[in-house]
Formats: sequence, structure tokens, C-alpha cells
Amino acid sequence: MERAIRVECFQNLVNYRKPSSFIIKESFPLPPYSTVLGMIHTACGYTEFHPMKISIQGKNAGSISELYTRYSFSFDTKYESGRHQLCIQDKDKTYGAFKGIAHVELLCNNEMILHIVPSEDDFDKVYRSLNNPPVYLALGRHEDILDIRKVEIVELREEEEATANYDIYIPVDASFGIGRRSVTLYTLTKEYEITKQGLRRWKAEGGKVRAYYFPYGEFVKNALVDEYGDLVALA
Repeated sequence: MERAIRVECFQNLVNYRKPSSFIIKESFPLPPYSTVLGMIHTACGYTEFHPMKISIQGKNAGSISELYTRYSFSFDTKYESGRHQLCIQDKDKTYGAFKGIAHVELLCNNEMILHIVPSEDDFDKVYRSLNNPPVYLALGRHEDILDIRKVEIVELREEEEATANYDIYIPVDASFGIGRRSVTLYTLTKEYEITKQGLRRWKAEGGKVRAYYFPYGEFVKNALVDEYGDLVALA
């Protein structure tokens, strides 16, 4: 049997921004794999990438739209008093910046269950760090504090058929049989590498995961579940 770290957590108002959204900061219904990985690395104090498998599921009470202050600028744009709201001074040059308002989509009362399968060498470290994180952890924006309510080690088992108790990401290449359901397909970021220039770049293999957003109440075949009967779809 495979074991995993099960994390029950909650966020009041949160945004998991879709990279393609600008005028309105739209949110994914659940955090992408890379966002969860980043939170785990912060909890553990890792400064280098540690690969691990993750399953993400949850539910929320809907979404609201909120206003925020939006700044936009370019360092090749000179400041013009009649055009720009802000002036940025850099030595002997001035740059113009715009200040305005925009909308951000916020998910309300987001309850989640994360299953994490690190390597055997990292397993105890991840478990201890999530139980006693050194800093306040966040998922989404920096201000989106994560309330971790329970962390435990569970055994995973295979079932011929199981029902999704929460909305869940299921990787397209998973061995689950989901049938012809009406599901949304997302391309979610996961693993990155550091270039020679010190920049983060998504890996060619494993950098992005195509996953279904599978609704709760539906069943899958050849499922992997934990001790609570919750689906586990590792990516």
C-alpha cells in the first residue's frame, strides 16, 4: 500500500489567478499544482526543487468580485504629466505609471483536502513541517492565508469504483475511468527549473499537467482512495 500525507485546510477569500486573465483576475476553482508545491517548499524551507506527487480537491460557497488598486508601467515609457498618474524617478530618468482600479474574482469559504506523496527521504520532513510551519502559509496571493486544520498520514488503496466527495483535479493520463462526463479541462503548471540566468522556467516534462476538473457526486472506476473514502488523483 502507498501512504500519503493528508492535509485538511480552509481559506476564507482566495484567488488562484489564471495566467491569461488581466483586466479581471479570474481564479481557478482549486489551486494549481505549482501553487501547492510552492507552499510545501516554503513550509519545509527548501531552496531547491523537491519533486512530489499531489492530489487536490475541495469545495467552496461561490465567488464574488472585489475591487483592487492596479498599477501598470513600462521602463521604456517616459513620464508625461497629462497622461500618467505616477512618476517613477530612476537616477536622471523618469518613467510614467498608471494607477487605476480593476476587479479580482475571490472564492468564498474554500475547503480543501490535499494528498501529498513526497519521496521517502522527504516524507517525514514534509509531515513535520506542515504540522508546525515556521511561517504563516499562504495559497494564491501573498495575503491568502492558509488555515491548516488537520495533517495526518493515511494509507491509499485501490477500489473498483468510488464517488467523488469533492470537486477534484484528475490528470488526463490517470488510469481512472471517468466515462464521458461533462468536465472542464485545464492546463495547470507544476514543476519548474532554474535557468542559468536565474529565471524560473516550466520543465518540458512535468512542467504542466492537463487535468479534468471533475465534479463531486460523480463516480470513477479503478479509483485510488484514502482511509476516509476520498478520491486521490495524484499528479
